[in-house]
Amino acid sequence: MSETMSGFDCYSTYLAVNNHFKGKYDFFKYHGKMSVKSTTYETRKDKYFFEKASRKFKRDDFIKYLVANITDGSAWIGELLTPRHEITYKKWRKRVESLSYTFKEELSRLYDKQDDFNNLFVINEGRHPLIFRLYQNRKVSLETLAVLDDLISFTNLWVKQEDIILNDTTNLIRSYQPFLKHFTQYNKEKLKNIVLEIYS
Repeated sequence: MSETMSGFDCYSTYLAVNNHFKGKYDFFKYHGKMSVKSTTYETRKDKYFFEKASRKFKRDDFIKYLVANITDGSAWIGELLTPRHEITYKKWRKRVESLSYTFKEELSRLYDKQDDFNNLFVINEGRHPLIFRLYQNRKVSLETLAVLDDLISFTNLWVKQEDIILNDTTNLIRSYQPFLKHFTQYNKEKLKNIVLEIYS
C-alpha cells in the first residue's frame, strides 16, 4: 500500500524525481531515497506547496504525478499543483494505463506518414527525424518513443549527431524508460509484435 507523506517527504521525493531527470541521480538505484536536511526544507520559500502536496497525495501517486508533469516540461513545485497540471496527469495516466493501445494507435499513424520503419529515425539532409518532429508536435507520445527505443535503441544513433535538441530528448527518453517499465510492467515481446504487425 502506498505510504502517506509529510511535507518534508514530498520535498525529498520531489528532489529525487527531479534530479533523476536532470541526470544528477538514479532514482531506482537509490530507491528514491535522498539525504536531505530538514533545516534546508524548513527555510524554503516554497515549503507551502510541499505541505499542500502531502495532504493531496500518497507517495506512489505523487511520484507518478511528478513524472507525468516533469516529462511534459514542468518541474517547479510552485506550478505543479494547478488544474492544468492535474489535466496533464490524467492524460498521462490514460496513456500509460492503456499503453499497448496507445502504442498501437500511434504506430498506425506513424505508418500512414512513413511506411518504411527505419526512415522514422533517420536524419535526412539536416532535418530532424520524422518521429522526433511528430513528438515535438505532440502527434507521438513520449511513451511510444520510450518503448521503441527499448526495442531497437534508436537513440544510439541520435547521440552521435551532436545535436543539442536531439540529445536533450534522448536524455529524457532514457530517464523516463525505467519509470515507464516500473509503472506498467509492459510486455516487451507483445509490443515488439505490434511493430511487426503494422510494419510487416
